[in-house]
Amino acid sequence: MPILRTLTALASALVLLAGATSAHAAEAREGGGEWRGTPVRLEPLPEPSRLAGAGPSWSLRYLSTSWNGGPAVVGGTLSLPSGRPPSGGWPVVSFGHGFDGLGDACAPSRTGPSPWERAVQEALVAAGYAVAVTDGEGLGTPAESPGVDGASEAYNMIDIVRAARNIAPVSRSWVAAGYSLGGHAALFAAALAHRYAPTLRHAGTIALAPITQWGVQLASPAFRDPAAQLPFTVPYTGHTLALTEPGFRPSDWFTPAGLELVRLAGRACVQEMLGAAAGRTNGEVVKDPAALAEVMTRALADDEVIAARYPKPVYIAHGTADAGVPLALTELTVRQLSAAGTDVTFLPVPGADHITLLPAIARLVTGWTDSLLR
Repeated sequence: MPILRTLTALASALVLLAGATSAHAAEAREGGGEWRGTPVRLEPLPEPSRLAGAGPSWSLRYLSTSWNGGPAVVGGTLSLPSGRPPSGGWPVVSFGHGFDGLGDACAPSRTGPSPWERAVQEALVAAGYAVAVTDGEGLGTPAESPGVDGASEAYNMIDIVRAARNIAPVSRSWVAAGYSLGGHAALFAAALAHRYAPTLRHAGTIALAPITQWGVQLASPAFRDPAAQLPFTVPYTGHTLALTEPGFRPSDWFTPAGLELVRLAGRACVQEMLGAAAGRTNGEVVKDPAALAEVMTRALADDEVIAARYPKPVYIAHGTADAGVPLALTELTVRQLSAAGTDVTFLPVPGADHITLLPAIARLVTGWTDSLLR
């Protein structure tokens, strides 16, 4: 297995980041580019963030493809099982985390996994899988996060597998798994992995309560009715559109109270944003909620889950009592993927909500992973 040579990798990364060109972007899109997955920093993972039962574990930074096509430094973690690796190395699960905000303090490499995500990750490590968790572009690093961007979400998930192979004895075989917005990332990885990383062996995908169907969500009165309670995601989207959408100025769309929330979105994790947004209506925060919903719908059109025949199987689970991400949205996504020819296994979990789903099916996730990698 390749061995990390920190100084060489860091020097190469600085050259790349200083001279990011359209050639790099084109190379990344076409599946070339030896720089992707290059580790640029490696540190032992602090004890509070370690997974129970894990062996060697690290916090790392590595190179991946940015939302704008150039190179980006992305943070993450890598946890290996205890003991000796099997012949060919530990198989890898690249795990996409749920959304917890855009601030650097919200990066999982800094906070550790949520208790419900920890349940799944620890089950995977105990079953003999290396677990790699990308922070996602702009979390814990100097760059800004693009928020929802399906392609960059997928690239970040894939490139941490490349980085893991430069650090530790891990296999080319890997599974994309993700929860909530990380489930969206995992589904994008399912569509793009065979082209973006043909030298890796992507075996399949597991999406847990994935957030999908942006257009359907944004068509609802929850986002358009001035009297409706403000969805806490709106300030986050307003913040990221100022980065990713040319000509979008938050001051054109948000009231003075709304602009305060948009500024807060650049540093606040979800719990803080929930508190700041509590009791606010769309009309208090957004000048024209219906018009802004149309702008968001157009901006997120390219981030709808790709309805195509994916090369490898997909498992999807969703709690029937999930009030945050309605089951009906995932059912629609499953129908679209199935109609396109993807091999989809769908499990509605009775009584589970957006948080209790993961502990309820942690063992089942390891079984699905076993079936994909056998």
